[in-house]
Parts: sequence; C-alpha cells; structure tokens
Amino acid sequence: MKTVIRCGTLFDATFAGPRRNMAVVVSDGRIVEVIGGDELARRPDLGDAEVVDASTHWVMPGLINVHEHLVFRDLIGNPIGTMAASQPQLTLNAVRNALTALRRGWTTVRDMGAAHGISFAFQDYIGKGLLPGPRVLACGSPICVTGGHANPVCIQADGPYEVRKAVRSQLFAGADFIKVMASHDPILIDGLEKTRPEMAADEIRAAFDEAKAHGKRTACHVMGTVAIGRVLDAGVDVISHGFYLNDDLAQRMVEQGVYLDPTLSSYGRQTINPQLQRGAKWTEDHLPLIPAMESAFRAAVRAGVKIVTGTDSAGRYAEDVAMMRELGLGAEESLFACTRNAAAALGLSHEVGTIEVGKVADLVVLDGDPLADPYKLEAVKVVIQAGRAMTPESITLHSLV
Repeated sequence: MKTVIRCGTLFDATFAGPRRNMAVVVSDGRIVEVIGGDELARRPDLGDAEVVDASTHWVMPGLINVHEHLVFRDLIGNPIGTMAASQPQLTLNAVRNALTALRRGWTTVRDMGAAHGISFAFQDYIGKGLLPGPRVLACGSPICVTGGHANPVCIQADGPYEVRKAVRSQLFAGADFIKVMASHDPILIDGLEKTRPEMAADEIRAAFDEAKAHGKRTACHVMGTVAIGRVLDAGVDVISHGFYLNDDLAQRMVEQGVYLDPTLSSYGRQTINPQLQRGAKWTEDHLPLIPAMESAFRAAVRAGVKIVTGTDSAGRYAEDVAMMRELGLGAEESLFACTRNAAAALGLSHEVGTIEVGKVADLVVLDGDPLADPYKLEAVKVVIQAGRAMTPESITLHSLV
C-alpha cells in the first residue's frame, strides 16, 4: 500500500528551495514520486493510499546527527565519569537516547564512541526492529593513546603497530568508520592554543590507512593546528570540533573534501551550562576554547568548508544550527548541514539526506519554518522513518513492530 504525505511546504534539500503544496508518494519504505498537491485529485491510483496530512506544516528530510553518543548524551555530571559507568547503566542510557533521538526527528545518527560494543548492539537491535530508534552508524570504541582523551570509552594504543591492531579489532566487530582521538580536550597550558596533540602522525596514519584498506571512512576528535594538520595529512573524512582551525587549514579541508562537525552548541553553550553540573574546574578549562571555536568556524565558512550538524554529549541540535547562522553560515546552508551534507559526509547520499525518488522515505514534519527560525527544528509533529509515520509521543518501547 502506498502512503502520500501532503506537504504545506516541502524543503527537499536538493537546491530547489522551499515549494508550496507538494506531495511525496511512498511505497515499500522508499520515495516513488514527488508531485504537486493539485495533481492528487487527478490520480485515482492514489485514492486508497494512506495519507499523512502535513498540509499546514513544513516537511524536510529526516534530520541527521553526525555526532551522537548513545551511551552518555544528555546526562547530568562530568561526562568522563559517565563514560566509565557500568555496562548495564550505559545500556540503559542508550535505550533512553535511542528513543529520544527518533522523537527529535533524528532518523540517522553517527555514534562517535561507546564502550563494550554497545553501539554495535543497538545498531543491530534497531535495524531488526527490536527497538525504536534512528539508523545507527557506529565506530565502536575510538582509538586513543594511553591515558588519552575520553579513554574510558576508547581502546588505548601506542605506536603504529598497536594502533593498527586496535583498528582491526573494531573493524572485525563491525565498525562503519574509525575514529581517533588526535588531540586532548581543553587543557590550561602556556601558549595560544589551550589543547595539545596526543596521537603522533604515524599513529594516525596507521589507523586511517587500515580503515581505508577496508573501505571505511575516518573520523576524529581534534583541536589545535598541529593535530588538525596531522589528521589532514592522514586523509581524514570528517573533522569533529576543529578548534583553532585557520584559513590555510580550512583551505586544505576544501581541497581534500573534508567535512567539519563543529559541535558549536555542545562546547559553546551547553558544556558550561550550570544545569549540567559539570563543575567549576570543567567550566574554567572549557571557557578558553569558545573564542577558538568561533574563529575556527568563521574560517571554515570563509573557505567554503562543507558543514554538518552534531550534538556531541551536551549540544542542542537546533541551537547548533542557530549558532551556525550567528557565525556566518546562510540559513539554507545550515539546513543542508542537517541533511544533504550530513548524508554525504557519512557516505549515505544514495539513501538519505534529500527527498528524491528512490531514496529511503525518512522525513520529518515540523510545525513552522526552520529557514526563518532554526528552533522550529524542535517543533516535530511527525517522524517518518522508512515510510512509517509516527508522532513523537507514540515512539515508545510499546511501539515495536
């Protein structure tokens, strides 16, 4: 049976701009037609189709979060401590976050680090319909040096041989991509850059060479000019954070086709939000990064780096988009960061990211225009996942199929 989504305004993320009074026809979970709404009256073959009436709403591709942490997103307290929680606690966190992700219209997420193989398990459970949640791309455990950043969720490895072995272990476990912790997080040290490189150039190259030999994409946590240069030399696909990025490095990103996941809301607003109770020392360490974050993002915009949207552990999705616009990105480009750019960064352009014939029918219905107001991305009325329409309140453990 076919489904017809009647759209008040359709933003298909194909550079066509918003279009009024359109309809999307879905069959077997995929988009089979995009037609004018007036044409429906002349289509008796669609007379018995199920109708999703979004005729007074905005419809766009399902949102993509390229920086998710199912096991510790949206939690109170120091996240480093949370990472080291017990496996049952982390699993319960992931159940909660899978449900809330889909309720927010995130139909695809890239999980950027979880211990105990939890992200692989959730990828499998969701894919089999055992748990409601978004499509999950997972790296499993990132690779860091001994004692490196976020080590409770990482495999700690030193030297190219150990790093290559660690990467192989995650590829064997089913990793969709490989992530390295190329630098520390903030640290109060002398010098202009309040961070430091952690992985050596040959270690990063070993990790990425192994990933690419298996046809997998590469990702990183990276801050600071030295560490950014190292991941670019090694052939990274997506840079997360990228604080202290300068014009020369941004130009290299453009030339190499590297995407930026800036995590503006997480680092620029929420990680220092007292409501998250991360502590005075945490705030003191992170405040110096904010000017570097803003300067880096402006450099990326000037150069024309492709931007994608990611929340990390603390960010608010719509706030991230709002901050992109505050720092110079155009409104339409900021929505591409949530859709077509994000899909391309993850190697999923053939499946999701735009509303086009042949793509998976992942869409979100919003009560308002996110081009005019980015916070309308939070006004989710209906989530459509592979053609199945759900209201946010209906997405529960009881909605299993």
